[in-house]
Amino acid sequence: MILAIDCDLRTSYCVTDTGLARRGANPMAAVPDNLGLIDLILFEIASPVSFNRGEGSHAAMYQLAKWAIWNTAWASRIDQSLRLGGRGTRMLVAPSDVWTRGFDLKTRHAMAKCKQPKKDLRECEAMLWFYGARPECWLPLPDYLATL
Repeated sequence: MILAIDCDLRTSYCVTDTGLARRGANPMAAVPDNLGLIDLILFEIASPVSFNRGEGSHAAMYQLAKWAIWNTAWASRIDQSLRLGGRGTRMLVAPSDVWTRGFDLKTRHAMAKCKQPKKDLRECEAMLWFYGARPECWLPLPDYLATL
């Protein structure tokens, strides 16, 4: 089973490749119960690229920094627990400026034939589809961090 996680500040979203979906206060709370064996976790990680470039960007940058810290801390926590757990589940990460390949939200949701009612859940569906189309965009967390 593959699952995709969109980790936002205070709410995270998860969709599996079998169509199960859930949200929660953090990534672990968002993972649906009783999944069985998880082979791969796709985690959209914070990017050094900022898309907040308008008026009030100071406030936007503050929020972006808070989210980036929260997001990366959770990616690290999950990665570490997987390494210690020894179950064979892998986690790969990619920032949205990489995995989306530059396609806008509406286009990528259409390409991936997303069906979930909420935008963030559709983003998880899109992550799964884009991973299948171009898995090389996704890296183990230590490899991604080494690129910063």
